[in-house]
Amino acid sequence: MRPVISFFKLTIFGVWSFLAILFGGILYLVRIKNGMAWIAKYFWSPFVIPLIGAKVKIENSDRIDPNQAYLIMANHNSFIDIPILFKSMPFYTYFIAKKEIKRVPLLGWYVGAYGMIYIDRSDSAKAKISIAKAAKLIEEGKHVIIFPEGTKSKDGTLGPFKKGGFHLAEQSNVPILPIKIEGARRVWPNKQPFNLGFGTITVKIGEPITVEEQKKMEFQTRVSHVRSVIENL
Repeated sequence: MRPVISFFKLTIFGVWSFLAILFGGILYLVRIKNGMAWIAKYFWSPFVIPLIGAKVKIENSDRIDPNQAYLIMANHNSFIDIPILFKSMPFYTYFIAKKEIKRVPLLGWYVGAYGMIYIDRSDSAKAKISIAKAAKLIEEGKHVIIFPEGTKSKDGTLGPFKKGGFHLAEQSNVPILPIKIEGARRVWPNKQPFNLGFGTITVKIGEPITVEEQKKMEFQTRVSHVRSVIENL
């Protein structure tokens, strides 16, 4: 029965996502400021999260200053992490996306037009260019999200962190906001789209790691420290 229910949920999910891309594209073409971001935060994510079977609980939201630019680092267990972060942050957010998404019809265009950054981790020169573009976004006051594991966890545990996000933190000179997402895997298991479940997804906000704190640590120590903070939230 669960595969059948999951199929219908995913069908509606797909239709609603298409409508979000369509409406967002219209707002982009008529040059409505933050139109695509508004669609993601207030039209797409608030519908698809309960559709899939999730409730959202946010802990320590008072640790976020809506007027402060951050580089947001979060663990990544499920596709639903993306709408969860769109909805739970008190501002519009921009993701760093893997280059493979660029080839997905409509979605690839939308992600690029939205202003998000594609990164090619297989090419260090191109990755550096992507990091520089993301740093420019942050300098403009945008809030950028990166999954430092680089991909969704295979078994639910926190994987090793890639260094790109920490090079970005150095270039952008902003606090790192650590976030841990719990429960997403029960609702949308990784690589099991026809096994959708129900449950509460908790977004745990950590204390921002200031620029001063980052500079006191050696680079690799900084990577290990942020990973430890997220793991222990």
